[in-house]
Amino acid sequence: MRLGMSLASGNRPLSAFLDQISHHEEAGLDTVWCSQLFGIDALTVFALAGARTTRISFGTAIIPTYSRHPLQLASAALTTQAATGNRLTLGIGSSHRALVTDALGLDYQRPAAYLREYLSVLPGLLRGERLSHRGELLNVDTTGTFGPPQVVGAEAPPVLVGTMFPISLKIAGTFADGIVTWLVGPRALADEVIPTVRAAAAAAGRPQPRVVAGIPAAVCASADAAGHRDLINRRLAGFTALPVYQQVLAREQVTEPADLAAVGDEEAVAARLAAYAEVGVDEVHGICFGDDATLFRTAEFFGDRARANARTASPV
Repeated sequence: MRLGMSLASGNRPLSAFLDQISHHEEAGLDTVWCSQLFGIDALTVFALAGARTTRISFGTAIIPTYSRHPLQLASAALTTQAATGNRLTLGIGSSHRALVTDALGLDYQRPAAYLREYLSVLPGLLRGERLSHRGELLNVDTTGTFGPPQVVGAEAPPVLVGTMFPISLKIAGTFADGIVTWLVGPRALADEVIPTVRAAAAAAGRPQPRVVAGIPAAVCASADAAGHRDLINRRLAGFTALPVYQQVLAREQVTEPADLAAVGDEEAVAARLAAYAEVGVDEVHGICFGDDATLFRTAEFFGDRARANARTASPV
């Protein structure tokens, strides 16, 4: 199983995010992930990091579909691909009503239908194809004067969908290369999420989809674990107040977001990561809750595990 870390959030200079990425590569992580709201722009940061790194992959988890037309997103993603030597995984998703309607002022009445239309055109745009789509919710035309996005040296990145619910899992399996989840535990992944997306991909004649799980993480002394768990619960109280995450907690049969986290000493965190590997997750990326010392310690532990996993997977 591959292992990654998300960039730490907060009001930091751009150079601090680039330093984090350099550290994560040196630590041995497979991927560095970044969410997309209204702070730093994930694709821009990754493009800048391309010149400072040689190996580590980059992933967006996630870019809301409503905030960028697929033609615009394809152009930006391909630019990042060219800047990073084609190390990008493009994670997109419908996000939440609170973001789309309250913050962006857009219609969120049919998110699954919009996602289906979006994914029916995005992969073709990333491949530089000329296409015309006139849908109920989305219009795209690259057959005329302006043509498709084309960036020299850029390959179409794999597309993952941020989701954990049956309708959008079926859409992801049919049109995308996999899924990326947040705050979804091994029980829900094994019982519903992974079987649903795999079945949809098989029905569509597509390869087995990649499954990436994002979870809170903090490697710390056992005596400090309770404090980190409390921090996770406080920081994520806004998320878990949303109906979508209430359902997530109920599916996992837990009551607090910290119950879904990998927190504690190295042995405890390793056991938690193993639970995700056992149910078929291809990559776990940790979102660290704690100070920078905790972030770097967690990244180094994840990096050590990533190297060990790579050695185990390599043919003798």
